[in-house]
Amino acid sequence: MTRSFVRLQQVDPGFEATNVVSMNIALPTSKYHGPQVNNFYDQLLERVKNLPGVKSVAGISPLPLSNSNVSYRFVVEGAPLVPLADRPYAGVRVVTPDYFQTMSIPYLKGRSFTEQDRENTTSVTIINEALASRYWPNQDPLGKRLGFVEEESGKQVWREIVGVVGNVRHKALEIEAMPEAYFPYKQSPGNFMSLVVRTASDPVSMVPSIRSQVLSIDKDQPVSDVMTMEQRVAKSVASRRFVMLLLGSFSVLALGLAAVGIYGVMAYLVIQRTQEIGVRMALGAQKRDVLRLVVGKGMGLAIIGIGIGLIASLVLTRLMRSLLFEVTPTDWLTFVIVSVVLLTLALLACYIPARRATKVDPLVALRYE
Repeated sequence: MTRSFVRLQQVDPGFEATNVVSMNIALPTSKYHGPQVNNFYDQLLERVKNLPGVKSVAGISPLPLSNSNVSYRFVVEGAPLVPLADRPYAGVRVVTPDYFQTMSIPYLKGRSFTEQDRENTTSVTIINEALASRYWPNQDPLGKRLGFVEEESGKQVWREIVGVVGNVRHKALEIEAMPEAYFPYKQSPGNFMSLVVRTASDPVSMVPSIRSQVLSIDKDQPVSDVMTMEQRVAKSVASRRFVMLLLGSFSVLALGLAAVGIYGVMAYLVIQRTQEIGVRMALGAQKRDVLRLVVGKGMGLAIIGIGIGLIASLVLTRLMRSLLFEVTPTDWLTFVIVSVVLLTLALLACYIPARRATKVDPLVALRYE
């Protein structure tokens, strides 16, 4: 579990989370619709961009690692027509022009969205690397068209591919990036938007200023779910962190009990064999011989126990498969490390009583009852 969690934290989410704060804004449909939605977000983006300490600002819906996802079925232009139910899904993200810059998502080909990508211009899309490599391997997808079937209206809209960007692990760090397409928000307006702001310093300190800009446009408009992107990344692995800490705590407890148990058994065996040790020493046995006798007995038992434990673990760790990430249930390195730790612990637990046995006075031992 520890190795899985370490590997999970090393996964690149596809964006740079440092110094980025996010918040949700849901405009009421009774008050905002059509051009009013775009006008609100245009004003907000412009005002926040001009705040001191803000490097870049953008909007997206839905936000990565927010437990929210939108997918449309699509068809590649020129491909054989298939029934709607058999068409593949692509994740759909509606973004403002500066989104990729704000989140430091790399451009691989083509261009970004611009203010000219509006409702009365050619419908366009930017796709991620996963979608491009799946449908146009070793080809240039720019200029190709995808037909997306909108869930609400059931209408198919053809969009021209104008760019390709890097993959983002939208759902979770442990889930590979799925094919995704980005739409310009002025061609797919919606009342809900997540604001992402990259700052020059601590992003949390900018939250009051950003909130005040929202209120200056609409004094009744709240913001919600304010959180830095670093916090969102940490939150996305919180359940795995909890399981790791829980199982880790039980493991440490089991390790402690094993150490105390081995020490107790060996100490008891030394007491039981005090006379035998005294006789051996009286007949010329050296301290190293007594040490070897006691430690050898304890380590023999420990090796047998570890062998049984390894066999049991090889069977039972398969039940943990769903909890692991890029680590197999029979990962040899984990088994080697744990075995070495247990052997070292057993050696220490055996050595202390053995060391005490070497200090036995033969005369006292021979009289011991």
